[in-house]
Amino acid sequence: MPHPSPTHRIEDPARRAAHDRVGLPSAPLPGLERDWSRVVLARDAEGRTRRWHVLDNGPALEAEGVEPVGTVFAVHGNPTWSYLWRRVLAQAPPGWRVVAVDQLGMGWSERPGTPRTLGQRVADLGGLTDASGSPDPWSRWPTTGADRSAWAGPWRTGSSSRPWC
Repeated sequence: MPHPSPTHRIEDPARRAAHDRVGLPSAPLPGLERDWSRVVLARDAEGRTRRWHVLDNGPALEAEGVEPVGTVFAVHGNPTWSYLWRRVLAQAPPGWRVVAVDQLGMGWSERPGTPRTLGQRVADLGGLTDASGSPDPWSRWPTTGADRSAWAGPWRTGSSSRPWC
């Protein structure tokens, strides 16, 4: 078997994905406040630090001097993205923080390079909530999901098995 030449490049989708742009497109999107968009670094199911895109009205509440009364975690189904939740962020009751996630491999979050299993997605979302910066324990977060393939139910069910729950 021939050896690769010095100019031969190994194609590694996970490595390439780690350098892909994470964030929102430069053109404005209808109904979306650009200052809701941010990138959160959080560990995935395998313990690797990943770049997640979220829409989060928490920084806006903080800038207004508002202490959040609670946090709603909005999880989209497959395939879609956090933009689905823009109206929930816009119409959140006073004092409520809304965090709408782009799951790994979807929306503007990092592409891990391989499909994610249900167990990995449960653990991925648990890692994200741990890194969210919310003073509320994740187990007290109301969670909402969208469409028949939403991850909110499995995440809540699977995350209840975490040892400190």
